[in-house]
Amino acid sequence: MNNRTLTNMATLLQRELWESPVAFKWAPLGIGALILLFVVFSLIIGGRFDAEMAFTSDMLHQLAAQPVDQRRLLVSGALFSISAIFFQIMLLIILFYLSGSLFDDRKDRSILFWKSLPVSDGMTVASKLASACLLVPALFLTAIILTQIMLLLIATGYAFIAGVNPITTFWLPASLPRLWSVMLLGMLVQSLWLMPIYAWLLFCSSWAPRLPILIAIAIPAGLAIAQHAWTLISSFTLPGFNFGLLMLKRLGSGILPMSVNIEFDGNMQSIEFSEDLFMNYGTVLGYLGRIEMWVGLLIAAALLFAATWFRRRATDG
Repeated sequence: MNNRTLTNMATLLQRELWESPVAFKWAPLGIGALILLFVVFSLIIGGRFDAEMAFTSDMLHQLAAQPVDQRRLLVSGALFSISAIFFQIMLLIILFYLSGSLFDDRKDRSILFWKSLPVSDGMTVASKLASACLLVPALFLTAIILTQIMLLLIATGYAFIAGVNPITTFWLPASLPRLWSVMLLGMLVQSLWLMPIYAWLLFCSSWAPRLPILIAIAIPAGLAIAQHAWTLISSFTLPGFNFGLLMLKRLGSGILPMSVNIEFDGNMQSIEFSEDLFMNYGTVLGYLGRIEMWVGLLIAAALLFAATWFRRRATDG
């Protein structure tokens, strides 16, 4: 990849950031501000029932007296639970963004302007995908880091009041470099895991006459209903494999905390909500060895090729 290609990609990413400032920049900062506001409000309300911080001081002393592993579990678990809120909202933003990314250019006819520039359609599609896989996660991770630091600073203030060492009680057990690096790695691998879903949305956005998000949902939902109906008519049983639930499993499962696990068991499907708040390097990197990961990437490559093909032949939509 030469310097001109990198420059064009950087310009296209800046365009995406310029066109979606609320979703990309202000949404993660707003989430962090709301979390901090809720924490401060809860502390103020709790202070009215905690005379001279007796209960809070006792809790902080008990935490400081816990073994190192226990403190690490509690502190990092609390920080991970905060990040899980960001992850879920980030996923929704990415899905809606991708579903309209190529459609909006055709809807407002700005596609004519962008096609007049020395930027290929493949580069345009790649910039949309890079925004979803790299730009948005980077901005959300920045907001997560700022929020976690502010929460630790608030905890530090209470630790000083209670006479507890905040370094050994909060900052060292938090293991921030490891916490942030595993979250970054998790976001990148999660993007690869969801690549077929992202590519499907881009594909629908490249040709849908209107409401691409509904079309992207309606097609797999319609196939799933037709599959159920055919199986009931032909064999009076429910299918053990369901196309719609397969896509839902791909979308809901993965590396990031608070995922949804859907298992197929004969004629029944079970849905379980995972409450795991932790990731580690082994779990994250383990997804790269799964056959489902590479099959999904092959499907994504075909869908991205098709999206580029439709983009190349689009005029004014």
